[in-house]
Amino acid sequence: MNIKKKIIAGLLSGALFLTGSQALAAPPEMPDQEQNWQEKEAEHIGGWAKYISEKYGVESAQVEAALNDGVHIEDVKYAAVLAKLSGKNFSDVLAMKVDWRQVAEKLGITGEQVKNFFEQERDENFAAQAKTDVKTFRSLLKDGYNPHDIMIAGNIANAASKNIKDVLDKRKINNTWEDVAKSFGVDLKKITPHPLKHHRDK
Repeated sequence: MNIKKKIIAGLLSGALFLTGSQALAAPPEMPDQEQNWQEKEAEHIGGWAKYISEKYGVESAQVEAALNDGVHIEDVKYAAVLAKLSGKNFSDVLAMKVDWRQVAEKLGITGEQVKNFFEQERDENFAAQAKTDVKTFRSLLKDGYNPHDIMIAGNIANAASKNIKDVLDKRKINNTWEDVAKSFGVDLKKITPHPLKHHRDK
């Protein structure tokens, strides 16, 4: 597997981060748009180093050096997350690695902190794709809406200068998101970054 495919597979598949008795899947599923952007950015190691540096506030040169040394992308990301949460230097944290559970314990980081961090990251990505804020996104999730519908409704609401909840309320069992978009004077194909499956619910 070449380095590009190895990096993409590592970031998008996730791994088990063990802390105490907890097994945390990380990172959680990201929006398709985020994954597509990541794949485009992964043309070279420098692109990934820049991405991780900007996302987690660690030194790009240190990340690039680790990747060039063959460190797996999952380990690079965990080291970056733990460095961010602990305020420690990325390279120092990476060098501590025996298993990440032990590193987290040494740094005083709990499984709950890691879980909350990844959930926040996931929700920020979904909210950005929905063109809304994290608080609104989470509120809509709590109301029972799924992330995919929130993202589509958010894009329609943004294009039509409407409230996202009003757009969501228009989606019924007997119509499609294309129908909803048209009712607001919006062409759904023009506001979505990639083709979506528009189907009528059974």
